[in-house]
Order: sequence, then structure tokens, then C-alpha cells
Amino acid sequence: MVKKLAADTNAQVQVLNTEGMLLGDSSISSTPIPVKILTPDVIQAISGENGVYIENLHNEKVLHVSVPIKNKINYIAVLRLSSSLEEVYNVIKKLVLFFGVVITASSLVALVIGFFIANRLTKPLNMVKKATQEMAKGNFKVRAQKISNDEIGVLADSFNKMAEELGQLEEMKNEFISNISHELKTPLTSIKGFAVTAMDMVGENSELYEYLNIIDEEADRLSRLVDELLDFSKIELNKIKLTFDDVDINCLIRETVVALKPVAENHGVNLICEKNNDNLVVYGDKNRLKQVLVNLIDNGIKACESGKTVKVVLEAKERAIIKVEDEGHGISESEMKHIFDKFYRGKNSRYSGTGLGLAIAKKIIEEHGGSITVESEENKGTVFTVTLPIKYQ
Repeated sequence: MVKKLAADTNAQVQVLNTEGMLLGDSSISSTPIPVKILTPDVIQAISGENGVYIENLHNEKVLHVSVPIKNKINYIAVLRLSSSLEEVYNVIKKLVLFFGVVITASSLVALVIGFFIANRLTKPLNMVKKATQEMAKGNFKVRAQKISNDEIGVLADSFNKMAEELGQLEEMKNEFISNISHELKTPLTSIKGFAVTAMDMVGENSELYEYLNIIDEEADRLSRLVDELLDFSKIELNKIKLTFDDVDINCLIRETVVALKPVAENHGVNLICEKNNDNLVVYGDKNRLKQVLVNLIDNGIKACESGKTVKVVLEAKERAIIKVEDEGHGISESEMKHIFDKFYRGKNSRYSGTGLGLAIAKKIIEEHGGSITVESEENKGTVFTVTLPIKYQ
């Protein structure tokens, strides 16, 4: 009976008495040697409960299940089945490996699909984003590439339509500024001409002379503003023309400082010039470079209180370096971010006018292959630094 049960269950079958003594064993063909087995499963079965016990036997795990055998009154024996768990563990390992491979492969497939979908969604969005960033810099010719007909494609179409309309408005604005500036030039010339003629007629001792002089000065100021607007419109329409020739930077700085000395004296400001090189030549447009110097020095004078100093310094290293230093009220960090922006006017007198002077100066210097930067500390002063390529020393 023990051997038949072993064959049916594919397990080792043992029969023990109620004291744990081995009575029969399916793995032994002859009568078994009396051996007492008191493993936890057997002890539980002797006490009338089903027992389960797993032990390491010969480097493999073996499952023992013991159940009590009872006649009508008493427990008379214990039936014990033992089976190796190695096959079970091997199956579990194979299942774990299989599911691990499946999960890993599924994850990789999901990642690839997710990346593809994300790229399909983010690529057109990034293209629209780059286009908006370019437009924010003032480039109204930029267009977003449309690569789909979904909502993002509609967004690209809307952006391109907006860019086209803004470009047209920008062009109209620039042409308007150019036209109105030209229209103002003629009457301003007439006003100044009549004012000067009338001043000659009435003489300096006349009260009317003072009024005519104010008209003359205001006409000059308005003329300078109109010139700035004209320069701006030329820059925006890429019509600015530079006449390049050899320019002696020392001579140019000296001429500019001499011309602005009276302006500095009227403000009670000391205007001085320092140079470390007597023969420094750049290839550029003399009048446009002088326009930049006038703008920087004039701004420095306006920023200073009476008794302060504006200093122009020329150095020669790999490039010509011109520094305009003032002892004015300085520029705040928030203002420095916008100081070269078109039409930007700060909170102080440095920015009086159209707000185009520094934007034009930056464009002129860049057209010469140079750069212009600013450093400032509030209540201590400001330094504008212009660098230009040197032709020869």
C-alpha cells in the first residue's frame, strides 16, 4: 500500500507509529531498520494535527507533510509524505526569469513608444517655442514650421499669421518714422535759419535776442532727436551706410572731448582724457564713431552732479579699448538689462531723449566688428567700454 501511494503521489511515503518509530518506507524494499523520526511535522501529527516541515537535505529543499491516522477511538499511526522542492523552485525560477524578460522587454518597448510619442508632440512645440524666442528678439521674419494638421499645427499657423501681421506693422512703423523724420527736417531748418537771421538783426542786447536764442537751441535739440529717429529707421530697414577709412582714434577722442568741453563746463563737470598710445588707427566710419563717443560722453556728463568727473581712457591691447567713466549716480542692475534696448528710457537723466542713442551706438560698433559693454554701481558711477579691431599701431 505504501509503495502504491508513493507511485500515485510521486513522493516518498513513510508510516510511523505514535512514538515516531518508522514502520514502513516506500524507498526501502526490505523491512526498514527501526528509526525514530521526531521532526516538527511528525510531532504535530502525533499530537493529532497535520504537520508541515521543510528541511535542507543533501543540498536541496525537501517538503515533509505528516497527517495522523485514527481508528474510531485513538490515533494509531502517522502517514508522512516527503517530496523534493527543487523542481518547483526550478519552475518558479524559470517563471521569474520569463516574467522578468517580458517585463523588461515591455518596459523597453513602452519607453521607445513613449519617446516616439513625446518627440512627436514636443518637437513641433519646441519649434514654435524657438520661433517665439526669435520674435521676442525683434525678428518678425521668423516662421514656425508646420509638420502636422493637429492642434499644434493650428498653433503654428496662428503664430505664422501673427508674425506676418507684426512684421507688416513693424515695417509700416519704420517707414512712418523715416518719413516723418524727413518731413520734420525741412521746417526745422527753416526755423533755425529764421531764428539766426532774426538774432543778427535785433542784436545781442535785445530781450528778443534771448528768446530767439532759445528757439535756436531748441531747434538744434529737436534736430538731434530727428537725426536719431532717422538713424534708427535706417538701422531697422538695414539701410545704414558706413564709409570706412583709416581713423586715428587718439585724434578722434581729442576732437570729441574738445567739442564737449563747453557742455561739461555748463554742468560744472570735469571732462578729461587719458591716452596710453599715440598712434592707434582703426578702420571705420569716423563720423559714426564720433557719434558713439558723443553719445557716451554726453550721457556721462548728464549723469554727474557739479564737481564730478567724466574721464575718457584709451588703451591698446589686442584691440583698441575706449572707456568712458563717470562719477554719476550709476545704473541699477534691473536697468542695465535693458540699457541697449530700443526706446528704453530709465528713471534718471542719463536717458533723456528718444531712448535710441545707446541702441544706435551698439549697432554702429557691431557694424565695425567691435563690442560695447557697461559696468555700473549705484551711487558710484558707470563705465562704458568700447572695443574695436586695430588696423595698425
